Amino acid sequence: MLAERQQALVGSQLALAEQVHGIEVSRVDSGHGWPVVGRADVLVAEHDEPVPIGIWAADCAPILLIGSSGTVVAAHGGWRGLAAGVIDVAVAQFGGTGQSIRAALVGPVIHACCYEFGSDDLEAVAAGVHAAPETVLATTATGRQALDVPAAINAGFAVHGIDVESSGPCTGCDDRWFSHRVRGEPGRHAVIAWSARLPA
Repeated sequence: MLAERQQALVGSQLALAEQVHGIEVSRVDSGHGWPVVGRADVLVAEHDEPVPIGIWAADCAPILLIGSSGTVVAAHGGWRGLAAGVIDVAVAQFGGTGQSIRAALVGPVIHACCYEFGSDDLEAVAAGVHAAPETVLATTATGRQALDVPAAINAGFAVHGIDVESSGPCTGCDDRWFSHRVRGEPGRHAVIAWSARLPA
């Protein structure tokens, strides 16, 4: 049933990973099993293997990088992954390929208004994105200390000279998206990307 839904959505089955809030990488090609291709938080589809890949989330950040020759990288940016350097790992997938990163996109993610956060973990996230803690520090709607995930992601990409385009409101505030932290929902939404050659 899942494979049939994927086929209807994107014209082929898509590759997802068993995400574990880390920095492991899985390179995906048309020979992989479907729909889950392994344990990883970074998926890579090379430009000559235009396989749809996706990241699922429910407050964490689904991050997509599109290379100038069509390579697509999808990364799962939860706070643990950000602290571990998942942005650096995602960007590093383009090293040695001769490609520039044409676009960096972030799907719906929890914002500071809904994300109360402890000091030690906040400092770990700041270190993982090469930022001063105050640049990712914010307050919730009720005035408590919070982590600003979009700010952390922007900081992590700024180190590499990459501008990020964000999409979607706070997952905690907007019930069109799943939120584990605010509503305790077990569901997950997915952000999917693939490259395709346009007809001349």
